[in-house]
Amino acid sequence: MRLTKLFLLSTALTGLVPVAHAQTADAAPVDEDARTYRDNEIVVTAQKRSERLNDVAEAVTAFTSETREIIGISDLGDMAQFTPGLSYNAGSDRVFLRGIGRQTNTAGSDPGVATYVDGIYDSATTSIAGSDFFVDRVEILRGPQGTLYGRNSIGGAINAVSKRPTRELSIEGRATIANYDAYAIQGAISGPVTDGLRVKLGGSWADQNKGYFRNIAGGRSEGGVSEGYYIEGQAELDLGPQATLWLKATTSRADQRPRSVNSDTPWDYAPYPSGALTPGSQFGFLLPGYQALGSATTNPGVDNIREISTDTEGRARIRGAFSVQGQLDVELDPFDIRILGGYREIRYDSITDLDGSSMKSYNFPLAAGAVCGFIPGCTALTVNPSATFGYVENRSFGSAEINFLSKGDGPLNWIAGLYYYGEILDQESHFGMPEQAQMKAPANGPANPTGDTVFAGTNLEAASYAAFGQLDWDVTSTVRLTGGLRYSIDEKRAIESFRAVCLGCAAGLTADQLGSFTPALDITSSIASFLPADGVASATTIDPATGRARRVLDDTWKSLSGTAGIQWRPSEDSLVYASYSRGYKSGGFNAGGITASPRTASEHVNAYQVGAKQGFGRVQLNVAGYYYDYRGLQIPLSIPTPLIDLTGFFNLEKAKSWGAEVEASWQPVDGLQLILNYAYADSKINSCCYFDGADPTATAPGAQPSGPVVGTRRFQTLDGQELPLQPRHKIAANANYTFDVGPGAVTLSASYSWRDKMWASVFNRSYYRIPTSESVDLRLLWTGKDDRYRIIVFAKNLLDKTNYDNIGGLPGSSVASPYVLPLTPGYLVNRSVGVEAPRTYGVQLSFKI
Repeated sequence: MRLTKLFLLSTALTGLVPVAHAQTADAAPVDEDARTYRDNEIVVTAQKRSERLNDVAEAVTAFTSETREIIGISDLGDMAQFTPGLSYNAGSDRVFLRGIGRQTNTAGSDPGVATYVDGIYDSATTSIAGSDFFVDRVEILRGPQGTLYGRNSIGGAINAVSKRPTRELSIEGRATIANYDAYAIQGAISGPVTDGLRVKLGGSWADQNKGYFRNIAGGRSEGGVSEGYYIEGQAELDLGPQATLWLKATTSRADQRPRSVNSDTPWDYAPYPSGALTPGSQFGFLLPGYQALGSATTNPGVDNIREISTDTEGRARIRGAFSVQGQLDVELDPFDIRILGGYREIRYDSITDLDGSSMKSYNFPLAAGAVCGFIPGCTALTVNPSATFGYVENRSFGSAEINFLSKGDGPLNWIAGLYYYGEILDQESHFGMPEQAQMKAPANGPANPTGDTVFAGTNLEAASYAAFGQLDWDVTSTVRLTGGLRYSIDEKRAIESFRAVCLGCAAGLTADQLGSFTPALDITSSIASFLPADGVASATTIDPATGRARRVLDDTWKSLSGTAGIQWRPSEDSLVYASYSRGYKSGGFNAGGITASPRTASEHVNAYQVGAKQGFGRVQLNVAGYYYDYRGLQIPLSIPTPLIDLTGFFNLEKAKSWGAEVEASWQPVDGLQLILNYAYADSKINSCCYFDGADPTATAPGAQPSGPVVGTRRFQTLDGQELPLQPRHKIAANANYTFDVGPGAVTLSASYSWRDKMWASVFNRSYYRIPTSESVDLRLLWTGKDDRYRIIVFAKNLLDKTNYDNIGGLPGSSVASPYVLPLTPGYLVNRSVGVEAPRTYGVQLSFKI
């Protein structure tokens, strides 16, 4: 019923088609020129009108499908290399622009960079990273979009525009073969069915059998492994001479082994690693008689980050992925109407190795004089430490928008609109020890059939409403003033559930004393919060049948955002602009943890930007500078409790950010193109006081102890720290040269990208430092006559550099253990690092008829 209601709401505006058609006058289909080149300048719709890229008074990067083929831009990671200010963390699928993005995937939180497909909001980044076979261009708007792209666009917006049905019959195909046993086939047929009706049907199948990480314990490789399909259908209908209706539907499915993270620090051999609720896995390697897969007794990732030793194979599945969307363009007098509506649903589940080793079982040693020795039948506890993280997500969302656009050549141009977005999300996180029998039958609570150590579940319903308008006034033939406002209302309601179960974690009931009689204990009531708090709509209760604590969260956030700017065109090839934008991101919930402070306030940024776009014959130079006053950054940080450290959601007081960006292209001679992009960024946080989960005692180099002390734990100030995932310097360059060879043309393309170090956390410590990265890519393209055939030979990351995109840390054991492995190096932090793909190469063949 909820899905049906959401679908009807998201498509309601599209139902105005018959009414709008009845009022139409003469018109051509809108945006037909948006898929063309003009004097080698891309035409975009960043301001919801078709404009040349270099006529847009804003920092915008655009990639056409042709540009992506020549340079070799296949995914969001590649786009990040060639977009100033853009960073992408593939492991957690998070996008950042100029240091603003998404810090957590927890239900109740939102991204900071809005993603759109054909102008329709999409909360998943996978759609905007689609293949250039189906996507005509990707537009990346750098900076807050406070008016036209209001929802969650505090950092910027990314819009992927599909290849539409063609007016003449077209058949296309593509096949790719690459190393790691990777294969892909894509095909599409497009053209007119009758006069005024054009359709397109396309699909793809891809399979990669070998992964980027080798499991030395004997399991299958992981990382990049995937098999799945994608199917899309489109229809474009001329509803008379004044209106065009476009519809698109897609479905997809995938089975993956998607590992992108490994540990590069030694294993933690403590009986109970810091913060653990169950005996440690690696502790077993110090004991006689243990059972494990393979022969590794130390972490292979220390010497080779692409080697793992695990008994749990990572798996992920996408099921029930379906979307439908539409756009109606109607030309009236004196304005045009555009109506957009879309709906999408997806089911995703995954299993991930959590303990990081191949240990299957060991006997926990009894202490001298243990109580177990006096209990008949008591033996040492057999520990089955395989720990997993299971994640399940069922998401459905839809949106509807209506735009009114002025027309004519007068000095005033305007756009106004109304917007609605609705989402339903069911999310479950299972941190478990499923092979340990005691975990399934806690001594003091109901059954725990999945063996969860921690369960966190959320049912979220969210809605967003907005009204917006923007006015452009040509004061003179060379000066334009722009002003816009958007009023947004965001509503969220969540039912959160939580349970925690431990094994041998209570004093007097430990494994070294009670052995096989060691009980699993339900500790939910000791961890969950029962106190009133902002955003909490019901008291916390514990279900006696499931043992899960339950609570309702409910709140509403409202904000006025907008923009004001001026632009000056001294000549046809010159544009100088300055603007102010106020960006907004809805507040949210740290749903699923039953924490003391689950609600966060909204984020706001006051952004000031200046820029210039200048053409010098065959040279195009675009520069932009910005200054941000950033308030209320929502970030997950640790909360100390007596048993474990939970994750809380906080608003930082403020941060300042500034930077400069350059995009340059030069065609010194026919056939040769040189591209250079550069970005500089700096930032400073001013906020206190917070707890670094990887350094609970605040003793690591660079620590800034401040604020309260909780036992041995110390809080720290963030004053002077830099924003995460914002490198100080970033550069990318490409050179491509095309020359005729017989019946076709050959293009040689070489790319180089380099990114400075950056921080993975607001705590700028050595263990959170993401090292510099660099990559060299080469491509050879042969294009046949009339572009009917193309062969591409490619190599990415040619030098096989080990590059990282993120780092996480947990505290290492700080207490001395009576069991010490000789020559084990000392350490304080157990790190996990996000590793980008190694060298890949292959060949691609395509045709058009």
